[in-house]
Amino acid sequence: MQLAPVTLENRFARLVPFDLERHAADLRDMAERSGERLATWPYFNPPGDWITPWVATIRKRAEAGTLIPFAVILPDGRFAGMTAYLSPDATSKHVEVGMTIYAPEFQGREVNPACKHLLLAHAFNQGAIRVFFNVDERNKRSQSAVRKLGGVQEGILRDNRILPDGFVRSTVVFSILAREWPGVKAGLEARLARFEEQDG
Repeated sequence: MQLAPVTLENRFARLVPFDLERHAADLRDMAERSGERLATWPYFNPPGDWITPWVATIRKRAEAGTLIPFAVILPDGRFAGMTAYLSPDATSKHVEVGMTIYAPEFQGREVNPACKHLLLAHAFNQGAIRVFFNVDERNKRSQSAVRKLGGVQEGILRDNRILPDGFVRSTVVFSILAREWPGVKAGLEARLARFEEQDG
């Protein structure tokens, strides 16, 4: 499994390698507009400037190769958010999909399933045997979205992460295996086809 910054595209979204020089201002604007929607975001720590250290984390992890971040760009060129591969393990052939955030106006629409289709397809095409998702136990919306994708809950890591505001988080772990991908792919494509019909 070899994952690297590449451009991934379908009819709903384009994922391009995240460039801090080009995309950081868009990311900051989106995060500021999202406000309390990000209450369970692991970097969220108002009232101070929590976005600058988050951007620094993106840079540091990308340079270390433990994060492959993407900017989410719509067909009309608008910045819709970001997502990433985290901690790719070429030996065990698994990778996390996470650090996903969309602007409020694009949540609950076709953007998330379109991005997940791109990321999952690319990972499995590159030889992944397992793609997983780590979700804050408080974030019921994200848990529901991963289940809707076809993710299987593996368990809960109890009190496994201390967040910047001091909160001790528990994490729900979901995964999709390579042998499950054909069924997940079919479900995603059916969802995206319905969005296309609505737009038509």
